[in-house]
Amino acid sequence: MSNPNITTEEAARCLRLLKAADKPMTAALIAARLYLSGSRETQRRHVRALIKHLRDECGTHIIATLWGGYFLTDDLQLWRDYNEGRSITAKRIFAEVHKRKRMLQDRTGQGFLFGQRMSVGLG
Repeated sequence: MSNPNITTEEAARCLRLLKAADKPMTAALIAARLYLSGSRETQRRHVRALIKHLRDECGTHIIATLWGGYFLTDDLQLWRDYNEGRSITAKRIFAEVHKRKRMLQDRTGQGFLFGQRMSVGLG
């Protein structure tokens, strides 16, 4: 296993929880049902590691949403759309980081702030 803190039994219990759920489950709810110890943040990280393990090692199609939490799907098209959306979001983040890095490296500090379209003139 890639994460030594995750046991096979824990991963199996998490998978059973997600299979039995009739709606998405938040990380806090999953942690409570699995009786995970630690602070809320530690529990959330542990659930994320469990989900990653189930996706990577077991090949399950678990989708994470901002509005509802995690849910298991058998719909391959939904899974493909979800992964494509994740990759597009990642590309946008990388582009934004690159743009901000260029803004920081600009000699005057404001060259890219207003973009190239703006011009100052009388007419």
